[in-house]
Amino acid sequence: MDFSRNLTTSSRLQAPDFYTTLGVSKDASQKDIKKAYYQLAKQYHPDSNKNDPNASKKFQEVSEAYEILGDEEKRQQFDTYGSAGGDSMGGMGGQGGFHGNIDPEELFRTIFGDRSGGNPFAGGINFGQTGGGAEQFDFGPKEYHVTLSFQQAAMGVTKDMYVSVMDTCGSCKGSGSEKGSKPERCPGCNGTGMETVSTGPFMMRSTCRRCQGKGTWNKNPCSDCKGHGQANHRKKVSVPVPAGIEDGQTVRMPVGNKEVFITFKVEKSDYFTRKGADVHTEAHISLAQAALGGTVRVQGIYEDINLQIPPGTPSHTRMRMEKKGIKKVSGFGHGDHYINIKVRAPKKLDEKQRALMQAYAELEPDTPGTIHGLTYQLGGKKTVISDPDGQVAAIREALIEEADEGKKEEVREEGA
Repeated sequence: MDFSRNLTTSSRLQAPDFYTTLGVSKDASQKDIKKAYYQLAKQYHPDSNKNDPNASKKFQEVSEAYEILGDEEKRQQFDTYGSAGGDSMGGMGGQGGFHGNIDPEELFRTIFGDRSGGNPFAGGINFGQTGGGAEQFDFGPKEYHVTLSFQQAAMGVTKDMYVSVMDTCGSCKGSGSEKGSKPERCPGCNGTGMETVSTGPFMMRSTCRRCQGKGTWNKNPCSDCKGHGQANHRKKVSVPVPAGIEDGQTVRMPVGNKEVFITFKVEKSDYFTRKGADVHTEAHISLAQAALGGTVRVQGIYEDINLQIPPGTPSHTRMRMEKKGIKKVSGFGHGDHYINIKVRAPKKLDEKQRALMQAYAELEPDTPGTIHGLTYQLGGKKTVISDPDGQVAAIREALIEEADEGKKEEVREEGA
């Protein structure tokens, strides 16, 4: 039995998963890996966790993970063999091929801090090295939030706002050097971009830590951008909000050579209810309007609407105003405006209104049930119980008299 093979397999099974350690996927970009490492290293750095004995161990673990995944060659070997070196390095790869040989503090300062000994956590992280030449690390487009009223979102508007973007330094025009100075050959790698690092009994060629592989460094770094060639710029921009934008939608907007994401928060309306490009509102009409018909003026998105009420319109009738809704932000045309009609019964009647309503109640043919104040006889005839002023009787007599005159007129027309 080949015990050595079994031992090697066991070593690989126990090897740490560096992707899990950094919390990134296996297809993560170098930028994502670097960002994840910075966030975790900052979280577990011993200077920020002096009372946590486990922080130092976690800081070591994320440093080891980045040492592998941050190097494309080592990362490829890790993806292939499950370790940094695999069998080709004599079985070193069980713990990443370098366990215990790197200085996590030096690694962190090399990538993000000041090699002269400055604390990267004092006053904020310094992304690069003193002397310039290192990149100004940019975590990508920033996201901003803009609040809009309902009407602004529906109609479209231009909103002014301030954004902060990483862009070319205006003082050195991106060179990273003071005026009258220019980058010189890197003394750390003699301009080759590579340096030889001793890790115990091994000698390794790696990217120069001073110049990050550029082969040059800024002896006189720009005072405005600290030699990075890039700096944060606060700029005022005018955001053209498209008509019909919805709550939570995000747009991408260029700002100089960069871009930002803008997410919109749309306030709710007390009047309109929005469903996509369609809007819904209510319109209240009186009993007389519902029975006899008429018009009612309602507020629309772009203009007021004169709504025609047909005679006999029941309550909760929904009317559709075609293409009177919100402009479709992702296409052509507009949505519809739906109006829900509600018949509003009068809460208080004066004597004449009450008499007229009671007289109508006597003649109403399809009452579903009974009406207060009326007595019912065989055959369905209804009569008002109390009529102290005789107003209902007067209306009743006037109607009878009008009916008799109508009959007499018919007789005269037939006789003629």
